[in-house]
Amino acid sequence: MKQREREGNGVLKRIGRVVVAPFGRGGAGDEPDGVERRGYSSRRVVDRIGIPLVSRDDVDWTPARYGEYYARSTAVHAAVRVLAEAVSRPPLEVWQRRSPGAELELAGAGHPLQRLLERPNPVWDGGQLLRVTESRLALWGSAYLALARDGDGVPYEMWPLRPDEVHVVGSEDDRTVRGFIHQTADGRVAYLPEEMLWYRRFNPMRGLSGFSSMAPARAAVDMGAEALRFNRRFYVHSAMPSDVVITADNNANSYEIERLKEIWDARLADPDKAHRPVVLSGGVDMKRLGSNQSEMEFIAALQWSVEEVSRAFGVPKVFLSEFEDATLANVRTMEQFLWRNTIIPELKSLEDGINHRLTPYFASFPNELNVRFNLSDVEAVQESQSDRADRLATLVGAGIMSVDEARRELDV
Repeated sequence: MKQREREGNGVLKRIGRVVVAPFGRGGAGDEPDGVERRGYSSRRVVDRIGIPLVSRDDVDWTPARYGEYYARSTAVHAAVRVLAEAVSRPPLEVWQRRSPGAELELAGAGHPLQRLLERPNPVWDGGQLLRVTESRLALWGSAYLALARDGDGVPYEMWPLRPDEVHVVGSEDDRTVRGFIHQTADGRVAYLPEEMLWYRRFNPMRGLSGFSSMAPARAAVDMGAEALRFNRRFYVHSAMPSDVVITADNNANSYEIERLKEIWDARLADPDKAHRPVVLSGGVDMKRLGSNQSEMEFIAALQWSVEEVSRAFGVPKVFLSEFEDATLANVRTMEQFLWRNTIIPELKSLEDGINHRLTPYFASFPNELNVRFNLSDVEAVQESQSDRADRLATLVGAGIMSVDEARRELDV
């Protein structure tokens, strides 16, 4: 236990030094150690910036409840999981130029940036970090990776932060970022822009906030959840309608009304007594208010909720366990659609963030390093053998390629 506590404090101290040096007014030894030092530095920088810690826009765009949909909605859970698993599938590789103007070559596992990407911190591996980053981008529209840097300013660790706990400190015109505030139960931690790898989806209404895929799909997901809760209550009550009214021809007094309610409850309230016959006296009738599940198109409402999630997250329904119209041919087509229209743009966004924010710390001259995903083993983006044969046959028929060249490309 003591060793574990020392390791945890060590992580906090390392990040604390990164934060205190730029934000504090003195050296690293001027403040208390560990968490107290981080909180002190954060309060100081908030006071120096002179703007509120949390604005209404920040809370609206990254609410904590967006993360709850992952646990409560089957469709949202499936969509986020598909995106996260797909993004973490291809390996992330560092390419390097040995000299200016030279061709890019694979840097190899020994390169410090490659080591950082594969082992971003003592707790997470590279695949886990990618899955968390993509999941949070899908749910909140933003993802934050705090960079722990050494004495030379070179990052040696990356730590994911919950988007609903991070607040962007922007300039007065919202064009530039002055810093980030991470607020938890332990206190506030401040980060400079160069200490954060920040991803965000385009937000047409606020430049310094991401836009969650949950925002347009939330109403449909909530409707599906309410329909499920309604149906669950129906079966909890032994499939007996709860919206029943009993009418009488004569004007029943309060005693007769209460007597009818007692008889009804005594006869049917217990699940073990469900569906027993009830005999009403003359002039007394029973009617149901509202609509039943069939009239409300319960199944259609759930399907529509899944369709809205599919549209918002860019994941075809077949990958959300909607197999009604699935065939081998259209599943392959949908997989290609998923990769070419959703996954590859996501990978490009992740590459751009790393190349823009991380590679300059490890490069000795401009454009020395380039980070990219290797898609060679992803079947969905590779040309099938039959498609390749048809393409080569067309090129041979047009005289653009010889038969021998086509055979060499097909390895026959």
